[in-house]
Amino acid sequence: MDLRDPETIREIYQRHSRGIFNYAYRLVGDYQWAEEILQETFLRAFSRAETFRKGARVSTWLYRIAMNLSYDHLRSPKNRPKVSLSQRRITSDGEDSPGLGDRLESPLSTPREIVEESEVASLIREAIDSLPEKEKNVVLLRHYQGLKFREIAEVTGLTQRTVQNCLRRGRDKLSQRLTRLGLNPEKVA
Repeated sequence: MDLRDPETIREIYQRHSRGIFNYAYRLVGDYQWAEEILQETFLRAFSRAETFRKGARVSTWLYRIAMNLSYDHLRSPKNRPKVSLSQRRITSDGEDSPGLGDRLESPLSTPREIVEESEVASLIREAIDSLPEKEKNVVLLRHYQGLKFREIAEVTGLTQRTVQNCLRRGRDKLSQRLTRLGLNPEKVA
């Protein structure tokens, strides 16, 4: 496999970009930063193609890069500006423009359904975020990215046995936390 060949690069991007984005999004919790991490993952991978070990899996190499970039982002002390959906703005020609929330289409779900789904998703996200770094990473790679134990071990640098133990501990902690929050872990999954 020639990682300098444009067609190979296109195939690898098409095959892995969605999974890498989802993984980064689940780690950093921000859509725009997940997109940045996705792009930087592929830029680094292809600019440093010579570091790819022959016989290794491209997917685990990419997840490893994305994991490192995500944790670098999370450790960064920068304050990121937030965009308000209700804040009105002045356009370049001096006109008053409605906030972004006033310009968005209405969702198909009822407000109550949206709130309930959002609350459950938020509780699950908080429960996952409360896990220690190793366990969180293993849970995300296994359940959200569908990686096998061997692949998770390659991405994280842990042994397969440690990956299995982290997954078991992570699942137990998630189950306990969700139960304390009044959710049935079996129905949430």
